[in-house]
Amino acid sequence: MIINEQVCIGCGRCQPFCPTAAIHYKGLKSTIDSDVCYECSTCLRAAHCPVDAIAESPNVYDYPRALRRYFSDPSSTHAATGIQGRGTEESKTNDVTRRCGPTQVGIGIEIGRPTLGMSLLDIQKITRAIARAGVHKIEKHNPIHSMIANEATGDLKQEMLGERVLSAIIEIQVEREQVRGILQTLKEVAKELDSVFTLDAFFMVDPNLTLPPDILEDIKAEGFTWRPNAKVNMGLGRAWE
Repeated sequence: MIINEQVCIGCGRCQPFCPTAAIHYKGLKSTIDSDVCYECSTCLRAAHCPVDAIAESPNVYDYPRALRRYFSDPSSTHAATGIQGRGTEESKTNDVTRRCGPTQVGIGIEIGRPTLGMSLLDIQKITRAIARAGVHKIEKHNPIHSMIANEATGDLKQEMLGERVLSAIIEIQVEREQVRGILQTLKEVAKELDSVFTLDAFFMVDPNLTLPPDILEDIKAEGFTWRPNAKVNMGLGRAWE
C-alpha cells in the first residue's frame, strides 16, 4: 500500500487500522513502510481516508511480493489455488468431501493469528520440522504446497523467504497413530517461531456420531486443550460415495 503524501492531510485516521503498525507520521503526513506492510488493504477498506490518499502499491502483484496480498487480504483470490483464503474448504467440510478417511486425521496449522503475522522463514521452520517427522506432503490444493521447493526437506523456494504475511495455514494428513508424534514436533518447533499458531484437527466421527476418543486422548496427552467445532454441509455440491 502507498499514501500519496501530496494529497494526505495528516489526519492520522488510517494509522490505527494497520495491523503491523506500518503507517506512521513522516513530518506532518502519514507514510507507509513498505518493508513492514503486509499489503492486506485494511487501511484502504477500513480507514475511509477523507481525501482518498491511500492506494495499492504499483508492485503489489509482482512476484514474490504478491504473496503478501494473497495471504493477508481476505478478499483476494490466491493465484495458486484460484480461491479466496489461505487454505482449502476441505478441512471444514470433511463430512462431505471425506478427504480424511476413518483411519486418518487432518492437521491444520494456522500461523500468525490474531494479526501478528510472520516471516515465511517461520513457515519454513514448520515445514522443515514436519518433514523431519516424516510428513512430506502438504495438501495439494493448499497455497503452501506450491511454495515448497524440496518435499524431502520441507524447504520453501528461496526467493520467497524475505516476504512476510499476515496469516497462513499449513494443511497435512497423518494416520491416527502419528497424531501424538506430529503434536510433539509442533510443540518443539513453536519454541523457534517469532509468531503464534493454533491447530485444527479434522476427522470423521464414529458411527454413533461421537468424536473418536483415541484422538481426543492423544490431543489431551500432549497438553493441548481442544474445542469441538463443526461445519456440516451434507449433500451440498458433492455426493456421498
